[in-house]
Amino acid sequence: MRHRISVAGTALVAVSALVMPGTATAGVTGAWNLAYQSPADGLIRSIAAISNSDSWAVAERGGSVIYQPFIRHFDGSGWRAVTIPGARNLMTYAVAASSARNVWILGARKNDSTVAYRYDGSRWHQVPVPGLEDLQDPVVLSPASVWAIAESGNLPSDVLHWNGHRWHGYSLSLLPTALSASAAGNVWVAGLTFARSTRKTKATAYRWNGTRWRPVTMPHPVADYTGVTASSPSDVWIGWYGASTSHAMHWDGHHWQVLAMGNIGAGADTANIVPDGHGGDWFGAFARWTGHTWIAVPDVSGTMGGDFGPVSRIPGTSSFWMAAGVINTGSSRQEPTIYRYDLG
Repeated sequence: MRHRISVAGTALVAVSALVMPGTATAGVTGAWNLAYQSPADGLIRSIAAISNSDSWAVAERGGSVIYQPFIRHFDGSGWRAVTIPGARNLMTYAVAASSARNVWILGARKNDSTVAYRYDGSRWHQVPVPGLEDLQDPVVLSPASVWAIAESGNLPSDVLHWNGHRWHGYSLSLLPTALSASAAGNVWVAGLTFARSTRKTKATAYRWNGTRWRPVTMPHPVADYTGVTASSPSDVWIGWYGASTSHAMHWDGHHWQVLAMGNIGAGADTANIVPDGHGGDWFGAFARWTGHTWIAVPDVSGTMGGDFGPVSRIPGTSSFWMAAGVINTGSSRQEPTIYRYDLG
């Protein structure tokens, strides 16, 4: 049973920023293993895991083929190429799903406007997107409930909601950078607001309670970027980057607690916090918080570099996908790559 968040007035109750105990450690368990790699030029941008035998991934192509869709589907035995009828001249950059019959893929045209497609389990349907909106960070709860950040469009909205028939926009007093939700009545958006007194941006968040957006009462540290992960009303992480390192704070339904990053801070990605199913959380692909201490996860071997992350948990398991664009030894370009980690 989920515990409801305490509410006072119009905002969530926040007490004080407390340092959570824990010391960075070099302990290692498991490793990332190569699950898929394409010889194409590009990188996997997004993975949506539905079950151990059903996951989707999209990649952003590189070079002269950047506007060619790249979609892969995992059926339990391997990653297969998927084509959406009529989808051409499109850079695929995001995929999200609530079930095998509700998979959404977002892509961008050359004018930066978003094109959205929904898979119902048998057919693809193009979903209209208003104006020249650039939709980011989609959160798919059901066929009739999809949230996304709205950027660089012609509508005065920060967040858009699809109700199954049309998009409805909401204007909030922040620059949104991330969305997350555990249910229709627990949708969070994190972002930045400008503090005139310091002339710097600070971390800010709003929560949708099923009826309206409410500002979150919380610490407002100086930040350059803010991420959010809402696993339940009493389990919410807000991560931010500021002062040349990563930071994170946790909401337990009553208090905010600031997590001490220690010397693992440089390797922790607080824009990609994912529950590990064992009472802890991944902070990107190479740092894991057990709830008491840090575990540094080794980088993947046999590569010259590239982009690694984000991490996605496979529901019902202790296994995870990592999206990547890997530069292999002896190569000079990134290749779309997927890794898997089995926590056990």
